Amino acid sequence: MKSISIYALTRKQNIACLSRLEHQLSGREKPLKIRTWELNSMRAFVDHLEEHMPEVYRLRFFYSFQIPRLGKEFDLLQVKEKQIVNIELKSGAVSGDAIRRQLIQNRYYLSVLGRPIRSYTYISSEDRLVRLTNHDNLVDADWDRLCEELKEPGKDEPGDLEDCFRAEWYLISPLTQPERFLQKEYFLTAQQKDIERQILKKVRAERSGYYSFSGLPGTGKTLLLYDIAMKLSGRQKVCMIHCGTSGEEWKKLHERLRRILWMSDREITEETGFEDYGAVFVDEAHLLSEEPLKWIIRAAGTRPVIFSSDCEDMISQEERKQNVAEDLVHLPDIQVFHLTNRIRTNAEVSSFILNMMHLPGRRGLRPYPHVEVVYANDDREAENFRKDYLRQGYRPPQENEECLVVVMDDRYYYDEKGYLRSEQRDVRKLFHQLSRAKEELALVVKENETVYTVLLNLLQGRK
Repeated sequence: MKSISIYALTRKQNIACLSRLEHQLSGREKPLKIRTWELNSMRAFVDHLEEHMPEVYRLRFFYSFQIPRLGKEFDLLQVKEKQIVNIELKSGAVSGDAIRRQLIQNRYYLSVLGRPIRSYTYISSEDRLVRLTNHDNLVDADWDRLCEELKEPGKDEPGDLEDCFRAEWYLISPLTQPERFLQKEYFLTAQQKDIERQILKKVRAERSGYYSFSGLPGTGKTLLLYDIAMKLSGRQKVCMIHCGTSGEEWKKLHERLRRILWMSDREITEETGFEDYGAVFVDEAHLLSEEPLKWIIRAAGTRPVIFSSDCEDMISQEERKQNVAEDLVHLPDIQVFHLTNRIRTNAEVSSFILNMMHLPGRRGLRPYPHVEVVYANDDREAENFRKDYLRQGYRPPQENEECLVVVMDDRYYYDEKGYLRSEQRDVRKLFHQLSRAKEELALVVKENETVYTVLLNLLQGRK
């Protein structure tokens, strides 16, 4: 989207026309529903600016800009070569602490652009302008100072501000970035915050219950699970159970955590007890088998149990080794949530993976410039392709990487319903390997012309 003239947007006219005007000026993909209170606040704000600078009509702002995939929104952003001015608009009374927290959070998100950030909030009901100081204090602001900063020389950002932000910079993994997690250098998306709020409200009121949230890989489930665990561990210890993951990978994180104690699902037995814990958390619950699930439920008793699991709807029922997800749904009075926004995965790569797993799904046929598929006639050719991709910076599926290379051999095929299947029943494992790719994916198909042809058709957007 492009920056626009807020002077043009605040001229009196039909609000439906204003919406169309904004759409035309900004070039955003979908028309924006302009809220009356925000428009009135912006008009009052522009009126004040006109009292202190005659050429307000020359100012350009990114209006109601959202960071892609995060849902983080800014009211007004002036982005220049040497500085950024962020202005938030409020119509009603808001506490100083809430304003301060929002401006600090905004500054954190904008800091990736590497420019000084000036942070303001205008409260129209109080006709008050405040700013955030370099020492994170909130003070009354001077209109002349704001106008001087807005007139600072330098070119405005021409557009495509979305390209300057990458969601994975903000949504970290407690596993791969334990230091940033422990220092709380992260924020949850609006959807994650809403799920957390609902779970914490009920847990704190009832001190019991079952809760489950699921989503595709890359939706930030583990981060959400650990954030809830951190909040509940303030008064008593909690237990974190990791399924299907080597405990060694979690040592660095848990060496620093004193009130979150962890164990592997392989350690769960009939004798396991949770008497010392106020709550039980289960990460990657989709990897649980039925017996450990029963033992966890039995041992937890009336304690709250919170599950996080991957969604596997695109994998055929026959390829799933167990169906713990259905068992979870039938737990008494369980609250179930579903995360929808894939944060750490390129949306294009994600679409390709879902479509290749289940052909009839065809979730948004589109070009896939970040996916490559090549064909190998034997082991030697496959290894040559793999080495070449590794040389280019791709990584094998054992690692969470920007670019991933995976070899598919002749054991894979599509059944009559369009599901990808395997003679060794390992499609589930393949799906979770592919989902580790964040930005680029390369598939080397070896001695399997049928699957290769299907994948080529997908790449070309053909049914």
